[in-house]
Amino acid sequence: MIRAAGACEMLSCRRPIEEATGASGPSGSGCDGFACGEVAPTEGRNTERASRERKGAEVWNPDATRLRSGTIRESGRGQARRREALVRRFLSVVKWVGGIGLIVVLVCGGGMAFLYPTLSKTLKEQRERAMGPIVEVKTVEKGDLTRTISAPGTVKPKTEANITSRVSATIIRLPFEEGDTVKVGDVLVELDSKEVKAELAAAEARLLAQRASLKSAEASLAAEEAAILGTKASLDKALADWERQQELFGSGDISKAELDVYRATLDEQRASYEARLAGLKGSEANVEAARAAVLQSEADVARAKENVEYTIIRSPMNGVITRVDAKVGEVALGTITNAGSVIMIIADLSEMLVEARLSERDVARAKEGMGAKVYINGFPDRTFRGTLRRVSIQSQRGEDGATFFEAEIVLHLDGDRSMFAGLTANVDIEVENLEEVVVVPSQAVLDKRVEDLPEKVRSTSQVVDKDRTFASVVFVLDDRKVVMRPVRVAASSLTSTAISEGLEPGEKVVVGPYRALRELEDAKTVRLPEDEKKEDEGRPGETEVAKDGGETGAGEDDKPAQSEEKASSPEAAEEESTAGEAHASTAG
Repeated sequence: MIRAAGACEMLSCRRPIEEATGASGPSGSGCDGFACGEVAPTEGRNTERASRERKGAEVWNPDATRLRSGTIRESGRGQARRREALVRRFLSVVKWVGGIGLIVVLVCGGGMAFLYPTLSKTLKEQRERAMGPIVEVKTVEKGDLTRTISAPGTVKPKTEANITSRVSATIIRLPFEEGDTVKVGDVLVELDSKEVKAELAAAEARLLAQRASLKSAEASLAAEEAAILGTKASLDKALADWERQQELFGSGDISKAELDVYRATLDEQRASYEARLAGLKGSEANVEAARAAVLQSEADVARAKENVEYTIIRSPMNGVITRVDAKVGEVALGTITNAGSVIMIIADLSEMLVEARLSERDVARAKEGMGAKVYINGFPDRTFRGTLRRVSIQSQRGEDGATFFEAEIVLHLDGDRSMFAGLTANVDIEVENLEEVVVVPSQAVLDKRVEDLPEKVRSTSQVVDKDRTFASVVFVLDDRKVVMRPVRVAASSLTSTAISEGLEPGEKVVVGPYRALRELEDAKTVRLPEDEKKEDEGRPGETEVAKDGGETGAGEDDKPAQSEEKASSPEAAEEESTAGEAHASTAG
């Protein structure tokens, strides 16, 4: 084997050849293929290269030294490139690991953020079940209880008038607006009167004509009466002549033919008289008809005059205009017999009522004179008083098909004129008043099946009626435990219940929350709100201590972890090894 000094012919390597060619390379060619990763040249070329370098070293020994120095410098740059490549690989791995770690952190953090409320709620419920539910208690006291029945209603004025027109005419003036106060006799609406005045003139003309006809008929009747008097005289003379001629004919003084002439004259006068009588009756009828026509014409004139007056509509009462539904220029429709469209509404707001609808179940308990509390939606912060004045005895059916009885409650406004008609209201009619009784919130009284009561409670209580299906019970607080106590209810309202037996003033009963009440059992341990407050005050301190200790431990553990990570990194070990080799070569 030939020793040679110089550099490897692979330009990307530039490593010095320190031993004989073929002795250090993996293929036996003299090139350190494992160190640089290049493919070793063939054995012939390596031998020739070694021969040339040997000759050059014998001739130019100082140059060879410089050549080796240059080779060492070139070798240092190659090592730097290797280190940069290793750093890039290391940073790439760090980026991938960091990205994956960030994704894991985001996923886990989102999952924890989503699950935390549920987990927190579950843990809290488990803790509460272990320590007992938190309940609210109230000391039993005596007080007054009013039993009421409720009904919906609507606020309305005592008196309300719809102003309509009795004639069809155009509106030419509306002196008042909505909200104005009016008095009896004030002009509310003025209609165009030209047409109705023309109708009045025509009716008066017809009246004059009918009166003239009546006079003519009366004159005809008078003439007929005079004529019939002459006819009656002629008939009487003919009858007297006929009777005298009959006597003469009986004595033989005249002949039959002469007697027949007098008989014909009598018959003629009688027929004429009867005709005059019939004519007289006709004249009388004409007079009656003329008189009726005159009366009719007079009625038409009177109606026409009223229509003229109806063109001026006046207020029938003192009140306030609550609504105006017409405008100037519009036609107000109406007739004498049928009221037309509503022009405006006037209400007497000095006394307001609530028309309530009582159900069939409550109507029998409502009596006139009972007091009532009225809650009006338009005044949510006020409670009004009222008195039941009337209850209808005839049922009505609403739009939804439900049957109800109308009740009238008078509002006590004490001179307050700020009430509005048409507001929705709810009425609580006071049907029973209990004074100085034990009163508890209605929510505190529960209905339990008698068969579900504990045997001790069911057997020792004098209040439980074993023949009934349900029994009313309350839970009384006794040294952090609750005791189921059967009670007898005297009366109840929406918010309060009067207890006639089973409770005494001064005892503490559980009043809520409702969910805890439903789950309570006899002799069960409970907690009060102040207990939870104390627990919440102690819990943050423990959390802070745990947090500080965790951070301190983590800080102490970080250092060895970092050292272990650095020592266990293969890239760092290789980089340190390469740096050591370069340092040794430079020193040599």
